[in-house]
Parts: sequence; structure tokens; C-alpha cells
Amino acid sequence: MTLTLNEWTFIIQPMRYKDENKIKALHQAVIDVTLNEGYQNLSVAKIAKQAGVSPATLYIYYKDKKAMLGQVYLNIKALIDAKLFANFDPKGDTEFQFKLLLMNYATALNAYPRESMVMGVFNEHPDIIPDDVFETGMNLAQPIQDFYEKGLLDHRLRAAAPEIVIAYTFEPITSVAQIRFKENQLLSKADIQVLIEMAWQACQGGR
Repeated sequence: MTLTLNEWTFIIQPMRYKDENKIKALHQAVIDVTLNEGYQNLSVAKIAKQAGVSPATLYIYYKDKKAMLGQVYLNIKALIDAKLFANFDPKGDTEFQFKLLLMNYATALNAYPRESMVMGVFNEHPDIIPDDVFETGMNLAQPIQDFYEKGLLDHRLRAAAPEIVIAYTFEPITSVAQIRFKENQLLSKADIQVLIEMAWQACQGGR
């Protein structure tokens, strides 16, 4: 029997849908195992068991575990960056854009608390993902680097190495978000307001 193109499409689409579900299950399993057991326990067997698939399933979609973790990293980064860069203009007023960037970051942390915690693990242990993938992720943050370099040039940001200023911008709010996560809470409006003002006080220039 010869099938028409529409009939083949009808048959193939459900199969593709199931495959996508398995990929999503694997990615979610990476998050679950990382948060519940630590990144050191991210074995193929544990990821597969958590995802409800066989260990061999991972190798259908990825070359190896490291490649899969790299894709999970990029997926999470895309989620966070979509909120982080909302309405952000690296050429805009330094104080306004600085505070907007932090407000956006807090919004992202609250929107994706579990994913944000796992992103912290990836950033602290980049060796668990492919080097080129981590480099791609860092390159996506170039607008932030450009913003800080502009702020340093026009003396609106404190005269220090950009990585130091960036650390004082994001690390405090990240640390408090981690505390809130362990308490099963999100950052409050009061938390966010205080953290933004303290970060600006620490990073603004003209001193």
C-alpha cells in the first residue's frame, strides 16, 4: 500500500512528539538530580531513571552525557536571558539600566528558581559541559560586558576591573536567592529593592 504525504505526516508527527517528550524528561531529570543529589551524582543511570527512560535513550539524542548537560545549560540560559535582557539598552543611562538589569535578574530568579540554582552549578563547575558550549553562553552576555565598559569610561561606575563590578552587581542577589530557595521562598519585593540599592551604592562611580 502506498501512503500519501499527508498520511506519512500523520504517522510521523506522534513519533516526533514522543521523542520531544523524552528529551524534555531527560532535561528535567538533570535539574531534579542536581538539586536533590548534587551535580556529582549526575550519572547516566540516575538521569535515565529519574526521566523514566532507559540509559540507552540518552545516546539516541546526544553524543554523551556532557553534550546533554551542555544543551540543558543553553536551555536554562535562554530562559533566564529572555527576562534579563528585557528592555535593556547597554547604551542607555547607566544608573537606570543598572537597576533595570538587576530587577530583570531578580524577576528571572523568581520565575525560574530551580533552573537558576542549576545554572549556578554550571557556572561554578563549567568543566561538566563542553568548553565551546560554555564559551557560547559567555558570549551571549556580551551586552552586559559592553554596558560595564561604557559605565567605566564615563565614570558612572566605580573604577575597577569589570569582573569585580559585575560580581558586586549579581553575586549578592544570587546568594540571597539561594537562601530563599532553601527556605522554599522567592525573593521578596523588599529583598529586591534593598539588594538593588546596595549594589548601586557599591558600584557607582564618582568616588
